[in-house]
Amino acid sequence: MSRLWAFLAVALPVLATMIGSLATTDLTYHLRAGNEFLDSGRITMVDTWSFTALGTNWVNQQWGAQILFAAIFRVGGWTGLLLFRALLAGITFACIYTTCRRRGVNVRVSALLTLTAFGVVAIALGLRPQAIGMALLAVTLYLVSDRRAHPERLWAIPVLVLAWANIHGSFFFGPLVLGLAWLEDLHDKVARPNRTLLIAIVSALAACVTPFGPLVWVYAAGLSTNPEVTERIAEWVPTSIRSEPGLLFFGSVIAVVVLIARRGQRVSWPTLAWLGVFFLVGAYAARGVAWWPLAAAVVVAGLIGDPAKDAEKPEPATPPLFRRLNLVIAAGFVLAAVAFLPNWRAYDPRLDAPFELLTWAPPGITAELRELAVPGDRVFNPQEWGAWFEYEIPGILVAMDSRIELYPPAVWDNYDGVIAGSEGWEERVESWGVTIAVIAKRDEALADRLEATGWRSVYSDKDGSISVAPGR
Repeated sequence: MSRLWAFLAVALPVLATMIGSLATTDLTYHLRAGNEFLDSGRITMVDTWSFTALGTNWVNQQWGAQILFAAIFRVGGWTGLLLFRALLAGITFACIYTTCRRRGVNVRVSALLTLTAFGVVAIALGLRPQAIGMALLAVTLYLVSDRRAHPERLWAIPVLVLAWANIHGSFFFGPLVLGLAWLEDLHDKVARPNRTLLIAIVSALAACVTPFGPLVWVYAAGLSTNPEVTERIAEWVPTSIRSEPGLLFFGSVIAVVVLIARRGQRVSWPTLAWLGVFFLVGAYAARGVAWWPLAAAVVVAGLIGDPAKDAEKPEPATPPLFRRLNLVIAAGFVLAAVAFLPNWRAYDPRLDAPFELLTWAPPGITAELRELAVPGDRVFNPQEWGAWFEYEIPGILVAMDSRIELYPPAVWDNYDGVIAGSEGWEERVESWGVTIAVIAKRDEALADRLEATGWRSVYSDKDGSISVAPGR
């Protein structure tokens, strides 16, 4: 049974990511940027995709992930990207499970901690640069937790952070985790505690080795404190217990508090610092929920584990019947993963992808817009569809996409004003030179207002409608 628990701790998250769909909201603009690099050899640093921010400098800090995504797609298509997401999930939860084991927790409890972390974080496992950041955090947690047995391995973390800083804005977790580990070393009075601090400083400096230099630190801090982001974008607002991710997050926090209270033993202040820091990250924004369960599982393992006792306990022999049963279960997982590959799904020519694989990509509207639009068209669009349109129909300019930090407050206000029909909305549409309007079903009142001013509706379905400007 111990081998089965170890297998399930990793296999369940991997299978879950194989079954899920791919959200286009972030992924497809990264694919377009990655393709531009592979074609030209240059990182895209100026906006040429939207008419509301055209020519604006873009701190494209996630360029490394974009190249990786585009290269995988060119080799393996949508299936390749789905397999890559499964690989990232496997790395993440294999590291969490192994770290729990190294901290002296038995196989079953380590597996349960890992699967609980997966349950809390599952909703954040979409394929975007953050998924790579989560895998890098899991590896960092493993190296830091094992630092007293293998201190030399800590020097791998600055290398990870260097790559991380060119992949996702969560790179600051590398130096942060090392800093928390240094506080533990000071508290426990280990030999040479300042070595951990030195590596933390080197890691912080390594994060500056990017095309943008130290500006990546400004980018990471600015994105999380930008009011236009934190007030308008759902995943950047404070985590609420009224949402499913928030309910899981606060439920897991309460479970950790109850566990600490029932232990009846004093918890060291560095351990509380670990929990407090990652709790604040999770509570600050819904997007931060992704990081809490990974760190919390490792911290809890340290509270309940006993490495010395676990090392003395021999691994029990597995009876032949259980070995055969484990093999059957493992084979079942492999077959299920193969069965869920997109290759076996019917093909949707409207999206140029398997049916029901992509979300935030309206099939009928995409097909119609592909036939209707010509290079240079300016398309007013729902923000969440912008990345998909600019990837699938690269000749057009969109109003908004998922590069939320790129658009200044005035653009957001004008964009929202057009949708709401605020005073001057018609003049704003005209000044932007909009030639096509793609309107989500929830905003169908905008289609009525456009029609009243001479626009012509050319397509409509359950997702929304398309209108064209007068005289086009």
